Amino acid sequence: MKLYKLIALLAFVSIGFTACVSNEIEEDAVYTFSQTYKVAVSDMDKRVDPAGTYYEYEFFEPELTNYVYQKGILQAFLNYTKDSRKTLCPLPFSDFMIDDRGYQWEEQFTVEFQPKYIKFIQKISDHGDDQPVSDYYEFVVRFMW
Repeated sequence: MKLYKLIALLAFVSIGFTACVSNEIEEDAVYTFSQTYKVAVSDMDKRVDPAGTYYEYEFFEPELTNYVYQKGILQAFLNYTKDSRKTLCPLPFSDFMIDDRGYQWEEQFTVEFQPKYIKFIQKISDHGDDQPVSDYYEFVVRFMW
Protein backbone atom coordinates (compact mmCIF):
# COMPACT_ATOMS: atom_id res chain seq x y z
CA MET A 1 0.00 0.00 0.00
CA LYS A 2 2.87 2.37 0.80
CA LEU A 3 4.35 1.54 -2.60
CA TYR A 4 1.13 2.66 -4.36
CA LYS A 5 1.06 5.90 -2.38
CA LEU A 6 4.70 6.55 -3.28
CA ILE A 7 4.04 5.87 -6.99
CA ALA A 8 0.96 8.13 -6.91
CA LEU A 9 2.93 10.89 -5.18
CA LEU A 10 5.76 10.65 -7.73
CA ALA A 11 3.25 10.71 -10.60
CA PHE A 12 1.55 13.87 -9.29
CA VAL A 13 4.87 15.59 -8.67
CA SER A 14 6.22 14.71 -12.14
CA ILE A 15 2.99 15.88 -13.79
CA GLY A 16 3.11 19.09 -11.79
CA PHE A 17 6.68 19.88 -12.83
CA THR A 18 6.12 19.08 -16.51
CA ALA A 19 3.08 21.37 -16.62
CA CYS A 20 5.27 24.32 -15.60
CA VAL A 21 7.32 24.16 -18.80
CA SER A 22 6.54 27.09 -21.13
CA ASN A 23 5.51 26.04 -24.62
CA GLU A 24 5.24 29.60 -25.94
CA ILE A 25 7.11 30.39 -29.11
CA GLU A 26 9.31 33.43 -28.92
CA GLU A 27 8.73 35.67 -31.88
CA ASP A 28 11.15 38.23 -33.23
CA ALA A 29 9.88 41.76 -33.19
CA VAL A 30 8.63 42.96 -36.56
CA TYR A 31 8.93 46.65 -37.27
CA THR A 32 6.89 48.22 -40.04
CA PHE A 33 7.91 51.52 -41.51
CA SER A 34 5.54 53.57 -43.63
CA GLN A 35 5.38 56.90 -45.37
CA THR A 36 2.34 58.63 -46.79
CA TYR A 37 2.45 61.45 -49.32
CA LYS A 38 -0.16 63.67 -50.90
CA VAL A 39 0.55 64.48 -54.52
CA ALA A 40 -1.32 67.37 -56.12
CA VAL A 41 -1.53 67.20 -59.91
CA SER A 42 -2.59 70.11 -62.08
CA ASP A 43 -2.92 70.66 -65.81
CA MET A 44 0.65 71.97 -65.85
CA ASP A 45 2.00 68.57 -64.74
CA LYS A 46 0.31 66.42 -67.35
CA ARG A 47 1.72 65.29 -70.64
CA VAL A 48 0.31 63.13 -73.38
CA ASP A 49 2.05 59.80 -73.90
CA PRO A 50 4.00 59.34 -77.17
CA ALA A 51 1.16 57.37 -78.80
CA GLY A 52 -1.39 60.01 -77.77
CA THR A 53 -3.66 57.56 -75.97
CA TYR A 54 -3.49 58.79 -72.36
CA TYR A 55 -2.27 61.52 -70.03
CA GLU A 56 0.56 60.83 -67.63
CA TYR A 57 1.85 62.60 -64.56
CA GLU A 58 5.34 61.45 -63.56
CA PHE A 59 7.04 62.49 -60.34
CA PHE A 60 10.50 61.94 -58.90
CA GLU A 61 10.28 60.32 -55.47
CA PRO A 62 13.67 59.73 -53.77
CA GLU A 63 12.09 57.74 -50.90
CA LEU A 64 11.00 55.02 -53.33
CA THR A 65 14.27 53.11 -53.17
CA ASN A 66 15.07 49.74 -54.76
CA TYR A 67 14.54 48.08 -51.37
CA VAL A 68 11.08 49.62 -50.87
CA TYR A 69 10.15 48.84 -54.48
CA GLN A 70 11.18 45.16 -54.27
CA LYS A 71 10.35 44.29 -50.65
CA GLY A 72 7.67 46.77 -49.65
CA ILE A 73 4.01 47.43 -50.23
CA LEU A 74 3.13 50.30 -52.55
CA GLN A 75 -0.36 51.78 -52.58
CA ALA A 76 -1.94 54.72 -54.36
CA PHE A 77 -5.33 56.36 -53.97
CA LEU A 78 -7.29 59.10 -55.71
CA ASN A 79 -8.79 61.72 -53.42
CA TYR A 80 -12.09 61.80 -55.27
CA THR A 81 -14.77 64.43 -54.78
CA LYS A 82 -18.26 63.99 -56.19
CA ASP A 83 -21.44 65.72 -55.03
CA SER A 84 -19.39 67.52 -52.33
CA ARG A 85 -18.33 64.18 -50.77
CA LYS A 86 -14.65 63.28 -50.56
CA THR A 87 -13.69 59.64 -50.94
CA LEU A 88 -10.30 57.95 -50.94
CA CYS A 89 -10.46 55.52 -53.90
CA PRO A 90 -7.75 52.89 -54.43
CA LEU A 91 -6.12 52.81 -57.85
CA PRO A 92 -6.96 51.58 -60.42
CA PHE A 93 -10.19 53.57 -60.36
CA SER A 94 -12.83 54.19 -63.04
CA ASP A 95 -15.54 56.82 -63.15
CA PHE A 96 -18.37 56.93 -65.67
CA MET A 97 -19.58 60.29 -66.94
CA ILE A 98 -22.48 61.75 -68.95
CA ASP A 99 -22.24 65.32 -70.19
CA ASP A 100 -25.10 67.73 -70.86
CA ARG A 101 -25.32 66.60 -74.50
CA GLY A 102 -25.79 62.95 -73.53
CA TYR A 103 -22.28 61.76 -74.40
CA GLN A 104 -21.04 58.98 -72.15
CA TRP A 105 -17.44 58.19 -71.40
CA GLU A 106 -15.18 56.61 -68.84
CA GLU A 107 -12.26 58.16 -67.00
CA GLN A 108 -9.69 55.65 -65.67
CA PHE A 109 -6.81 56.28 -63.27
CA THR A 110 -3.94 53.87 -62.72
CA VAL A 111 -0.47 54.12 -61.23
CA GLU A 112 2.93 52.69 -62.10
CA PHE A 113 5.81 52.50 -59.66
CA GLN A 114 9.51 52.14 -60.39
CA PRO A 115 12.48 52.99 -58.19
CA LYS A 116 12.61 56.77 -57.66
CA TYR A 117 9.53 57.45 -59.84
CA ILE A 118 5.74 57.39 -59.58
CA LYS A 119 3.61 57.73 -62.69
CA PHE A 120 -0.13 58.39 -62.59
CA ILE A 121 -1.97 57.51 -65.80
CA GLN A 122 -5.33 58.93 -66.83
CA LYS A 123 -7.22 57.39 -69.75
CA ILE A 124 -10.36 58.90 -71.18
CA SER A 125 -12.50 56.81 -73.50
CA ASP A 126 -15.53 57.37 -75.72
CA HIS A 127 -15.57 61.14 -75.47
CA GLY A 128 -15.24 63.58 -78.34
CA ASP A 129 -12.60 65.99 -77.13
CA ASP A 130 -10.77 63.62 -74.74
CA GLN A 131 -10.20 66.32 -72.15
CA PRO A 132 -9.92 65.47 -68.45
CA VAL A 133 -12.96 66.24 -66.36
CA SER A 134 -10.93 68.29 -63.89
CA ASP A 135 -7.75 70.31 -64.16
CA TYR A 136 -6.69 69.34 -60.61
CA TYR A 137 -6.36 65.91 -58.99
CA GLU A 138 -5.05 64.88 -55.61
CA PHE A 139 -3.46 61.48 -55.06
CA VAL A 140 -2.30 59.79 -51.87
CA VAL A 141 0.67 57.41 -52.04
CA ARG A 142 1.69 55.04 -49.23
CA PHE A 143 4.86 52.96 -48.93
CA MET A 144 5.27 50.27 -46.27
CA TRP A 145 8.41 48.22 -45.71
